[in-house]
Parts: sequence; C-alpha cells; structure tokens
Amino acid sequence: MKKRLLSFVKKHTTRLVDDNEKKFALYPRWLIWLILFLSYNVLIQGIMDVVLKVAGHTPWLQTLPVRIDFLFLTVVSILMGYQALVGMRRREMDVTKNSIALGIIVEIGLVVSDIIHVVQYGESYNYLLLIRAPFIVLTTINFFILIVVSYYLKLFVDKKGHFHLA
Repeated sequence: MKKRLLSFVKKHTTRLVDDNEKKFALYPRWLIWLILFLSYNVLIQGIMDVVLKVAGHTPWLQTLPVRIDFLFLTVVSILMGYQALVGMRRREMDVTKNSIALGIIVEIGLVVSDIIHVVQYGESYNYLLLIRAPFIVLTTINFFILIVVSYYLKLFVDKKGHFHLA
C-alpha cells in the first residue's frame, strides 16, 4: 500500500513538475505538494461549508446561526486556493508576500471564528463541535503550510537575513 501511494505521488508530481520550461525546477517537490494540498483542502472545505448551510434548511440538521464574517473569509480562502491551482496548471509559481500574508491572516480568522462560534453556540447545538472540529483542524494545517512555505521561500526575510513584513 505504501509503495503504491509513493508511486502515485511520484508519478503525478513528475507529470506536474516536469515541463519543457522547467519552471518548477527551483522548488522541491514537497513544496509543490504542500501548495496543492492547501489548494484542494481550501476548496473542499468551502464546498462542505456550502453543503452544511444547505443542509441546515432540511429536517435533518437544525439551522445554524448565519456568520457573514465567516462567509467572506471562506470566499477569500476559496479564491486564493483556486488561483493557486490555476497557477500550478499554468506551471507558474506565483507566490508573493502579500498572498502569503493574506492567507495567514485569513486562516487565523477562520480558526478563531470557528472556535468563537463553537464556544458561543455549543450548548444550544450539541453537534456543533463535531461539525466544526474537522474544519478547525484542516484550517490549522493550512495555516502551518503557509508558515512553512513562507519560511522556505524566505518571504519575510531581507537580504541580510533579518525578519521584516514590509
């Protein structure tokens, strides 16, 4: 099983990374896979949030309180994930300080918003923690992926090796 998984990853990484222009040759494959995981993770979470909202209008799931701030953060996160996939398909590694910084802020906002939501409404909706826990975990993983990518690409380090945001 492990051998097949590694073979699958190697085959698809080679197909994604190897191109005539060698645009991804500067980056290690694990970095490419982290960015792909992040992009798909964001898109799947966005779809699941929509499914949960629609399910709230059925007899099976009680309607949860509307969170407009969370909705906008989710939309920004989905758009960033989609744009990263478009860039990967075009073989362009367009990672900038602004998009990484924005991604870090959005992922922090999503996690904090989910935690506050669970604390605020957890007693009223017994299943709320069960529903939101996977989102909290996956969004936290996204946050750490963004930190790793920004560290590896030295996005917040100047030429002298000092940390800076501007």
